[in-house]
Amino acid sequence: MPGIANLDVVRFQDRILRFDQSYVGDWQAWVNVLQSQRDVASNLGRVLRKWQACRPNRMRRSRAEAEHDPPYLEDLIAQANPSIRALRDFDMRLLASFTQQAQEALDQLWGIFRNLSYKGRSRNGLAGVVGISKAVLLLTEGRVGPAFDSEVRSQVGIRTPQDAREWIYALRFASRDIQAFEMANRCTLQEAAPSPFAAMHSGRIYDMALGPGRKAL
Repeated sequence: MPGIANLDVVRFQDRILRFDQSYVGDWQAWVNVLQSQRDVASNLGRVLRKWQACRPNRMRRSRAEAEHDPPYLEDLIAQANPSIRALRDFDMRLLASFTQQAQEALDQLWGIFRNLSYKGRSRNGLAGVVGISKAVLLLTEGRVGPAFDSEVRSQVGIRTPQDAREWIYALRFASRDIQAFEMANRCTLQEAAPSPFAAMHSGRIYDMALGPGRKAL
């Protein structure tokens, strides 16, 4: 069974504790940026480039960097903000979170962040699910996750989502995986997580459990 459904709490915690510490540092720095609301666009670009969100395509930059024509990262963030606000109560633990409003917001975010990249040999220069899902994970502060890079897709056992509908399906699949884990272990994702990470939103905790840096189990 893919994902975390068959893990007990000890193995689940072990996965998170083996998560690449450089990504933990990136995340905390990003949360600090969101709280301060300083240089959000340039920091979003910095993290996403470090996370190789758009390779092999070129990712958009901030207005101050002015390395391409509009839209800039500030413009994409401004376009995304209404949808981000619509997801403020979203919780990956709960299939009930996938309301019509939430799914419309996710669909809009897919359309916006396809433009995260603007030039390259893949997807006619547009961003794919890796860039889109990483941007949304960051901007929702971990409410919507995981980021569907190749390692996570392998762990969950899904094909690469090609459009918003398939991405939402993958998120719902992840939500069911979380629910199966919680039912088997009779605790929430936050109760199962190691204490330094227990206050994080469910999408981020799940992303860490499946993400890079672990040894084979």
